[in-house]
Amino acid sequence: MTGPAQPRVIEAVTDAYSFATADATIDQVRDGYDRSMARGGLPAGIAAAPGEVAGVPGTWLRPTPAADTPLGPTILFLHGGGYLFGSSRSHGPLAGHLAAAASAPVFVADYRLAPEHPFPAALDDAVAVLRELIAREGAENVVIAGDSAGGGLALATLLAARERGHTLPRAAVALSPWADLALNSPSVTERADVDPLMTREQLEANATGYLGDHDRLDPLVSPLYGDLSGLPPVYLQVGTAEILHDDTLRLADAIRAGGGQVRVDLQDGMPHVHQILLWRLPEAGTAISHIGQFINDLAITTG
Repeated sequence: MTGPAQPRVIEAVTDAYSFATADATIDQVRDGYDRSMARGGLPAGIAAAPGEVAGVPGTWLRPTPAADTPLGPTILFLHGGGYLFGSSRSHGPLAGHLAAAASAPVFVADYRLAPEHPFPAALDDAVAVLRELIAREGAENVVIAGDSAGGGLALATLLAARERGHTLPRAAVALSPWADLALNSPSVTERADVDPLMTREQLEANATGYLGDHDRLDPLVSPLYGDLSGLPPVYLQVGTAEILHDDTLRLADAIRAGGGQVRVDLQDGMPHVHQILLWRLPEAGTAISHIGQFINDLAITTG
């Protein structure tokens, strides 16, 4: 095991998630998460505008390109938040910095949240948006991305799209994806003492809120249990100080076993989705720049 979170990282997490008190209601958590993560702000040259794709609302983050610089592929970003909270407001800054790093438009979809809208509402929304973007732009010009629950949702969306006979996008990106809602990854237990944010109890509550009594081994819920062959190239980032660490490693192994292309970028000493803590951790911006480079390299490989 590589390094645990440093005190400055733990302080950043404590500050960012101070709204999540034991007695907070779900509405208070949703509002607190949106307000806290919005502190990341947008980089220069990125404009945010409300939008809608396939009837799903969200926010567009668009760069202003130089006259001689074409934009990169359109990125569908599926936000994290355990399927119960998160929005295009909370993830606007992360998506805006990704738009700048990749010189590409990003649409953060406000898919329906549980428990008001349990599975498969989020999945249906994500599949619809992906299909519409591919119809507009062409599969080679679309990338799907997400963090945490949104990262797992991105991979589940690929499986669902393939199952429904839809064309898959050019590539996928997942940051600390929650890909096993049955919580069978060893790191859920083994890294519990080094994770400054996530707990098994939290994940259990989120899974119950999203699924009720639905089978947690369903590949459209937990893509780790699906057929991961035939996927487009996948880029994964995960911190070493988080209990979902092994979800990423198991995903990578399964993709490779299916003959796919996957790259894993381990973030030493970083907590769950540290990329969103832009105003506190310089490593957040560095990690996002690496994602941008991966997406930029897609244009080179496709000529």
